[in-house]
Amino acid sequence: MTMQCQILLALAAAAAPTASAFDLMSAVLKSPIYKNLLVPASRNMMINTAKENGVPWADAVAWIRGATTWELDDDADVAVPAYYRQPFHAYEPGNLCWEAAWEAEVAGRAVGARNYPAFGADGEEAFRGAFDDALVAAGARTPAVGETILDLGCATGHGTRRLAAKFPDAASLVGVDLSPYMISVARRLPELCKGDNAWINVVSDDKRVSYARADAAALPFGDSSQDFVVLSFVAHELPPAATRDVVHEAYRVLRPGGQLWVTEMDFETEGFRKLRASPAFVFIRSTEPYLDVYADFGAAGVAEACADAGFGRVEAVAATGRHYALVAAKDGGPAAFVDRREATKLPDTHLKTWESKSTS
Repeated sequence: MTMQCQILLALAAAAAPTASAFDLMSAVLKSPIYKNLLVPASRNMMINTAKENGVPWADAVAWIRGATTWELDDDADVAVPAYYRQPFHAYEPGNLCWEAAWEAEVAGRAVGARNYPAFGADGEEAFRGAFDDALVAAGARTPAVGETILDLGCATGHGTRRLAAKFPDAASLVGVDLSPYMISVARRLPELCKGDNAWINVVSDDKRVSYARADAAALPFGDSSQDFVVLSFVAHELPPAATRDVVHEAYRVLRPGGQLWVTEMDFETEGFRKLRASPAFVFIRSTEPYLDVYADFGAAGVAEACADAGFGRVEAVAATGRHYALVAAKDGGPAAFVDRREATKLPDTHLKTWESKSTS
């Protein structure tokens, strides 16, 4: 841990027992400390995690930056909500920049490695596989021949491509993201990766997959036009009101019998409860502006939003020691939240915030 990190933790620890600790941390996030200390510390933690797990962060980013002359290829007239124009993930413009798009998938590999350090560079696949199993346990059905999938908040499309590979009978898969930078990279990757294994993830040119730039709360799709809507690690990046709007919009576009699949952090788990009470939480909050309000909203808030939207059965199960999967069915039945997270509780394999693989 760097001296800067130690100083910040000491300051946060001194404030933690007081009633104004939250206000102090919020003030820090609006100060030069955020830009000059917290953001670099959080970013370096991710880059170092990638390095020590054999994920070639620098090489992958250098490849994608130089793979083409990058230009935005989406001129859709899409209103960008104010909440989206905040700094996210150590990027001052948030997701509205090339750097966020170029680094999205390599950062995903680092996140996977922190959640499943024993798997090293393959940690992300183990992480995503845990959600695959959890969704099935929560009642997710397999898309049948001709059915359609929307992947909301798709970033550069890694999850969308993975869904396409997993569900060969699906007729179409549309990745949706509000960032024109993310969508531009998602659309270009299949062409750029033809005959080239230089990218960090597998990219196939699957004609069933397409991408649309849109607000997940105002989708350009008709009523009852989709069979599945996927919301993977999106809710924690939204204010609760926006999450409710997205859930209502998912209900609108789903056909009767359709399902909403949600995967997310679970702040009711012991690991995240301890983290939130710890001074180290300031590092996480520094790159996730809505994480505190999401932590209070949680799976129960998502389930309540589903009930308000009109979904019937909503089931949640543990996916990892710190995450959950939730399936909401547009089944025409009465609202019912079946919460099996405690009954399906799993061991916590996630590295602590200040840990590296070598020190765990």
